[in-house]
Amino acid sequence: MPSLELRIAAENPVHPATRLRRLLETPGAAILRRNYVPEVPGYEDPQVRSEFRIAAVLAVDLSNPPQEPEQEEATAGQAADAAEPGKEAADRLSFAKGLEIWIAHAARSTCVFVDADEIGGALAMFDAYQRLARYAPAFQRLEQRVVGLQYGFREGLNVCIAGAPDDVEPRADSFFEKVAPIPQVNDFRAANFTLRLPGECIGYFQDSLRAAAAWLEENSYGNILGTK
Repeated sequence: MPSLELRIAAENPVHPATRLRRLLETPGAAILRRNYVPEVPGYEDPQVRSEFRIAAVLAVDLSNPPQEPEQEEATAGQAADAAEPGKEAADRLSFAKGLEIWIAHAARSTCVFVDADEIGGALAMFDAYQRLARYAPAFQRLEQRVVGLQYGFREGLNVCIAGAPDDVEPRADSFFEKVAPIPQVNDFRAANFTLRLPGECIGYFQDSLRAAAAWLEENSYGNILGTK
């Protein structure tokens, strides 16, 4: 059975690649935030629930609050994307919404920030896997050791549906011997660490994303201040 593979960059990008991280790291900002950890029933296995946690986040800079709450939400993405990383204009973003994905494995732990507009792409990848898995003949024709589905978040987290957790990782000297018709292998040149989780985590990650996205859709700048 395919597994969920989380490939995490060893270090965060020097410049924030998401609006959420850019806001939370704004120098001198007084940040008010509201976090929501979605409840996903049906996944009670401790191993499934202990390796990662997804939290939906609303954040506002109290030292530079939005003047027009509704307009701020509609234009925040455009204003932030127009500003180049490292520029002073990039620090003027006053509201952001997205996810914190906390990942803990052995002695390592990290948090990856995700903007709300990235969630749809990840859900599309999981939906593609579900459609493929419904058709057993088509799914079996694939080399299930290397399924070949991946979505990369801006801050360096790659979510993959790959082979069984006990597959041998590729090495530099055998790299070309292990390339499958639909290649999805670890790049041994990249500075990252990889966490492979059982197949049950595929649905858990997808349902957590879906629940967090629904909460973000219903909540806004007004919610964080308690005015809605």
